[in-house]
Amino acid sequence: EMGKHLLLPLVILSLLLGFLQALYCFHCNRVNASGYCECGGTICKTKKYQQCYLGKVYEGSTFSFGYQGCRNLCFPFMRRSHKSTLQVTCCNKTSFCNKF
Repeated sequence: EMGKHLLLPLVILSLLLGFLQALYCFHCNRVNASGYCECGGTICKTKKYQQCYLGKVYEGSTFSFGYQGCRNLCFPFMRRSHKSTLQVTCCNKTSFCNKF
């Protein structure tokens, strides 16, 4: 009977601790159009206020190249010029959420 009363607080505590834990993210300074990391991809571990991010550059509607890693104060955005588009997405739900 006592275990039932402790179950909900333990679940809430584990969710909060999971949110505060560091994430692991894919890190690559240049991912080619085939999705292959051209510079020996690694893994980074987020620190306080960091998130995983994924940047994609399109020429017209065609994916050209991208990059991924850990970023301070990540803000998602999209910037368009006359020929290309840069799209940055951020995530912090699960490790390796910035996969191409």
